[in-house]
Amino acid sequence: MPKNGNSKSGSINIRTHMFDSRRLNIKEVKNMRKPAAILLMAILLTLSLAGAVSAQEVNIAVGNETDPFIDEACVGSEVIVFVDVENTGNTTLEDPFVDVYTDPDMALLFNPDEAVADFNGNIFTNDPLDPFFFWDDFEETWVFWIGWYSYFMEPGDYALLSVPATVTQTGEITVWADFYEWPDNLDFPIFLDDDSYTFYGVECPVEPSAATVPMQKTGTPLAVAALGILSLIGGVAYSKLR
Repeated sequence: MPKNGNSKSGSINIRTHMFDSRRLNIKEVKNMRKPAAILLMAILLTLSLAGAVSAQEVNIAVGNETDPFIDEACVGSEVIVFVDVENTGNTTLEDPFVDVYTDPDMALLFNPDEAVADFNGNIFTNDPLDPFFFWDDFEETWVFWIGWYSYFMEPGDYALLSVPATVTQTGEITVWADFYEWPDNLDFPIFLDDDSYTFYGVECPVEPSAATVPMQKTGTPLAVAALGILSLIGGVAYSKLR
């Protein structure tokens, strides 16, 4: 299935209220970084196949451990939200981040404790004491903070996020990603790109065999397992693109 979502309009979409508080919130959580002891191949998502490439690009999709692009998911089931960010231009970005939010607001319940990120091949799991993926009370949105890894995002750098979420309602659900950079000398962030992905929550009959999730018996987070599978798919696609 080809990736769906909005077209890249390039229009500025900056939510201006309480950005000073946002800056304080982001800066307060930049401390020690702890790499996860996870043996994975380089995570290359098939999101890279979607659309034309701009100077700075973000792509978002919703899938599971076998399919990065799903059309629907059962209410109560766990899906995985994938965010793929790349600086394909010639300009270095300063303190970049991505706002991640849903419409309707509570259609997905994110599990930040199992979020996994790949920054240029360096893989980390989310640490609640020093998170790269966290809830911002001021803006009421989830934040994928790329500047957590390195303040500068150089040309050619990429960041990939996978985070599990539980579907809470039926009907159309859209997940949004807004990409910004925020240089220290500016009071407001600079909008770079956005993307969205729509799928449907559906009611499904309860089956006895569905009471447990086999992938979770091993103790491996679902998001990690999914990215391991996607690395095999994405590696082939990525090599063709490059």
